[in-house]
Amino acid sequence: MILLDLQDVFRIILGAHRVQYLLLRSDCSSPEASALDFQFRDRLYENFDYAAFARGIMEVVPEESVIDYKDSFSLHYLVFRGRNTEAGSFFFFGPFLYHSYGEEDFLRMAERHSLPPDALEAIRWYFKRIPILHDYLAWQQILASFLARYLANPGLEILRVTWDSPERYERKPSVALSAIPYASVEARYAVEESMLDAIRRGDIAEATYQQNLFMGFSLDQRIPDRLRDAKDMVIAFNTLCRKAIQQAAVHPLYIDGISGQFVTEIEAAENPEQVNALIPKMIRHYCLLVQQHSLSRYSATVRDCLNYIDFHYMEPLNLESLAARFSVNKNYLSARFHREAGMTVTDYINQIRVNRASALLRHSSLSIREIAEQCGFADGNYFTRIYKKVQGFTPNDYRKSAQRNR
Repeated sequence: MILLDLQDVFRIILGAHRVQYLLLRSDCSSPEASALDFQFRDRLYENFDYAAFARGIMEVVPEESVIDYKDSFSLHYLVFRGRNTEAGSFFFFGPFLYHSYGEEDFLRMAERHSLPPDALEAIRWYFKRIPILHDYLAWQQILASFLARYLANPGLEILRVTWDSPERYERKPSVALSAIPYASVEARYAVEESMLDAIRRGDIAEATYQQNLFMGFSLDQRIPDRLRDAKDMVIAFNTLCRKAIQQAAVHPLYIDGISGQFVTEIEAAENPEQVNALIPKMIRHYCLLVQQHSLSRYSATVRDCLNYIDFHYMEPLNLESLAARFSVNKNYLSARFHREAGMTVTDYINQIRVNRASALLRHSSLSIREIAEQCGFADGNYFTRIYKKVQGFTPNDYRKSAQRNR
């Protein structure tokens, strides 16, 4: 049975809705709390006190309850107290909206906050990146059910709290307001880098969460053909993923295979929706490639040996031949390989050959002798002995079991 931590569930739900997930200490500083609104107020006002802003919200959160906090810019946050290891901290889910806002709304916001007309462009750009949750009831029902468990409060209700008083700070000059579109681009690049870093680490959940946040940024269409524009964007994303996992020391042969496969799928897509649906699939496959084939934790010598064995397992291989190929002393290679890989060179060679043999036993009708030859074993009897030593059963037994399962 697979058990999921409730915080992981929150991140999955929020990521799917492109909503930010934050955990702030009750004594948080302004730089920490400025993430609450993606530094929006910092662009509008001089020396905005984010710590006071965050603490003002925290003070109205009852014990074992959740508030739906609506701030003076009509942005919503779900806020509740942390438990156990998060005690003394508060969770903030947001900002988000329940419906879209238009030009008249932006004019009213600027007037209400005593902002000059040139602040309108800043407000427009900012609201482009705020996710809109049109299905209010579904959103609250889903989260309320999990929050009730997290807070151990079966009768949990999400309380509505509205802050009506706009902030009173000295306004930034026009030149600062005009920089908000550039700040939005900088923020998009920062989220993109967080996503690529998660892919480099093979962290599917974090990469997916960051990708969903990234999709919350409004990207202008660059060419008239909407389908071609979507394909070009995802091809660029494919390239970024490819370069990211290359930094995780995944061999180029693995990368090239999956990268080429995705280019084919992108070009075969018939509409932009099909193209964009490939993005989560790409994240998952690239992260799995890192999990299975990243050699970043190994020294260059051991990494070279591992790659060589992986791609030449069908050839005669042993410690002496590998030491000669990479111009190192065989005793040095033996000791270093065992220390880093946790097994001897011979055991690793046999493990790779047995793994490849298992795939052929499952998916081909080749004889045991033919499979042994293709996987680098001298003869069928030797192959059977090694296979049983590694797997605990013979190749024939494995093939019969695989056939029954099919």
